[in-house]
Parts: sequence; structure tokens; C-alpha cells
Amino acid sequence: MQIAFGNARPSFAKGFSPLYHAGETNRCPSCTRQQWIVGRMVAECAFCGTALPLEQFSTYSARPRIACQGASSDLMPEELRAIS
Repeated sequence: MQIAFGNARPSFAKGFSPLYHAGETNRCPSCTRQQWIVGRMVAECAFCGTALPLEQFSTYSARPRIACQGASSDLMPEELRAIS
């Protein structure tokens, strides 16, 4: 199978997903510098603006995490009950 990039497969074809690892040396995959602006969910390269997801948030899905704990749904007011 001939690939447009020669015989070597590009990193995105291998499933490469760069992550920002807190407490480690992180190099930007675009410009290879090490200065980062770290937010709550992503870290952005201070030079080129490439954003990487933080390691601790990389495995979370987009599904909201809502769980009812304590009172049963029968004791909850009507407007707070789940629609079924």
C-alpha cells in the first residue's frame, strides 16, 4: 500500500494523540518549545498556540456525569426528577 507520505505512516495515521503531562518536560509537537499556558482542560503552547489536552482529562467522554445520591427520586420535587 503506497501512502502519500512515502512508506512511513504519519503520526495521525498511527493513532498518535499528544497529551500534556503535568510534572514532566513537555515539548510542543509543532514548534518543539517547552513554554505552556496551562488551563483547566488544555495546555496551550505559548509560542505557536497549539493546544494539547491535559493527561487527566483525556479519557473522559463528553457525556455529563450526573448521579443522584442520597434522597430517592420519589422524595425529589417534580421539576428535579428525571424525564422518562
